[in-house]
Amino acid sequence: MPSPADPADQRVDRPLPGRKREARANDSAVLAAAREVFSAQGHGASMADVARHAGVGVGSVYRRYPTKEALVEALHVQAVREAARLAAEVADEHGSHASTADDGAVGTFLARQITGATGPLLRPPGTGGPLPADLAAATRDLRVGLERLVAYDRAAGLLPAGFTTADVMQLLLHLRPALPFPRAEADALHLRYLGVVLAGLRARARDDAGLGDGPRWDDWVGAWHD
Repeated sequence: MPSPADPADQRVDRPLPGRKREARANDSAVLAAAREVFSAQGHGASMADVARHAGVGVGSVYRRYPTKEALVEALHVQAVREAARLAAEVADEHGSHASTADDGAVGTFLARQITGATGPLLRPPGTGGPLPADLAAATRDLRVGLERLVAYDRAAGLLPAGFTTADVMQLLLHLRPALPFPRAEADALHLRYLGVVLAGLRARARDDAGLGDGPRWDDWVGAWHD
């Protein structure tokens, strides 16, 4: 006879109460609006601008994010979580369908991140102190996913010795700068140069020309709170 279901499991499956469901929907709308407003107006945009774009009262925004800095930090956490999910997704795909005919696991991750990223992967300038718990957890997940991607591509002969997980993130910063063009046009340029970089990495791997010591993950994370 099966054992009774754990009440905690039952609670997880229940729909959220109306107020919590509304609060979560409002929070998603605020974050989406903040991304668009800050992208269009820069971080000089006001919380009132974000609230108007989200279609909520400015008081609702301040109740969830007491300062604009807190809102920007939330956008950063969300972006790192999205990158971690993408890295795990690509790693799973390449683990079950390994192929050297495409751009590899790292190239796939970078291409999708370039065209699909919704927020900044660096913390706002001037942010100090230790990483908040939610950001630290997302950062660990991102590192685990990227380690899988790099391992797949090294085994497939697509990456030279010395290429690190921190190299992946540094490449992303260099390949996706803000450009004064429409998103589609900017993405096309970013992908063009990604192709050039991947070809160079494959050539070095083919020639057994290592890169030497690369950046460490801790150096990359340190750039978030210097």
